[in-house]
Amino acid sequence: MGFSYRKRARVGRNTWLNVSKSGVSGTLRKGPVSVNSRGRFSVRLAPGLSYRGGCAVLLLVPVAALAAAAVAVAAVVAG
Repeated sequence: MGFSYRKRARVGRNTWLNVSKSGVSGTLRKGPVSVNSRGRFSVRLAPGLSYRGGCAVLLLVPVAALAAAAVAVAAVVAG
């Protein structure tokens, strides 16, 4: 695995500017979902558990499935 570099600067309440070796992008977060200007997304499912994907257009299907799985896992762990 190689080295990587990333710097994030907050530019608004739920907005960041990201600078990395591959260029500059912006990120917008709403609740547990983050979408960046390159079309990638991330969903926080539980503390320490997240899902990252490559196409924000296809966000709804995997998020719904993973959210249901996270709820089921939480129910099993809690009870």
